[in-house]
Amino acid sequence: MGEFWLKILFMVVVGAVIGGFTNLLAIRMLFRPYKPIHIFGKQLPLTPGLIPKRQDELAKQLGKLVVDHLITPESIQSKVINDASIQNMKIFVQAEVKKALSTQKSTAQLLDQLGMKNSSFTLEQRLQTFILGKYEIWSEENMSKSLKDIVPPQLQQKALDSIPDLSRFIVKKGKEYFDSAEGKRRLEDMLDDFFKERGKLINLIQMFIGNEKLIDKIQPEIIKFFEQSRTIDILSVMLVKEWGNLEKWDIEKIEGMIGRETIKQWITEKTVEMLPVASIMNKPVRELTANFSDTIVEKGVPIFVEKGAEYVINHFQPLFQKLHLDDIVEEQVSSFSVSRLEEMVVSITKKELSMITYLGALLGGIIGLFQGFATVLIG
Repeated sequence: MGEFWLKILFMVVVGAVIGGFTNLLAIRMLFRPYKPIHIFGKQLPLTPGLIPKRQDELAKQLGKLVVDHLITPESIQSKVINDASIQNMKIFVQAEVKKALSTQKSTAQLLDQLGMKNSSFTLEQRLQTFILGKYEIWSEENMSKSLKDIVPPQLQQKALDSIPDLSRFIVKKGKEYFDSAEGKRRLEDMLDDFFKERGKLINLIQMFIGNEKLIDKIQPEIIKFFEQSRTIDILSVMLVKEWGNLEKWDIEKIEGMIGRETIKQWITEKTVEMLPVASIMNKPVRELTANFSDTIVEKGVPIFVEKGAEYVINHFQPLFQKLHLDDIVEEQVSSFSVSRLEEMVVSITKKELSMITYLGALLGGIIGLFQGFATVLIG
């Protein structure tokens, strides 16, 4: 009787060992061996393991699985691009923009932190280059045109209408100048130069005016000339006539008289004067945006986020396709180390894999039990 149960126990133990070992071997063969094994030039069957052997195919199928079922445009759009997420994005962007606009750092310092060194100088140079380039193109296209062809009619009329005011201004300044000590001295110098070339003419004139200086006679007459209304009329007529002649000048002639390099230098100086890039970029951002920072945060940011979300929604399908997520997943899985993949799978499913091994041992033991009874009975 003891021999009977010993045989039964032996068969159960053998069946359990074989069942457990078989399941454990099957699990191991999912990953191992990592590489093919050759004997006498022939590759052994079942080498490499199932997953190493099918890694490329697995990577491709995982890529399709991710794109077709896991990360789809619809799922992302429904989970990420919705009213709640857009509202949260507004709050987040508003906070970040408000923080950025309240910094004491200058624009140049912020750009320096981003790796854009000497940004103010660079921007100033590019602005000057851009404006000079536009002038070069404009002058080449309009070289043969006259001022009348280029200047808009309303500006031409405005220039004509302003000639009387300009004449009055010139007359006023002329009177003020010749009535001043400097003007009187300049007239006296001119008279001296005039009579030096004419010998004794000054002595003859002096005989008629007595001991009074000639300049004291001439200066009041010049001032009277400037005070007469006809002077303004004469000057206006002259300026109108000259303006008519000036309108006929072409750009090439004007540029030749002034000099192209002089014009370009003037443009450069005016650009720096009207757009002081360095001065603006070296001011604190907080100071530059003090008058409109609240408008940017409260109105600008929500509009920007809404327009951005609207663009993403309308263009999400093509944008998603351009990401090529399936190719990314396939590439990553294909390049993944099999040993690392095995370690990850085993660490996640360790309990389940152990249960499979134990289940194999249990089934093997049960089979061994039935085999033991069958063997004893038949024997």
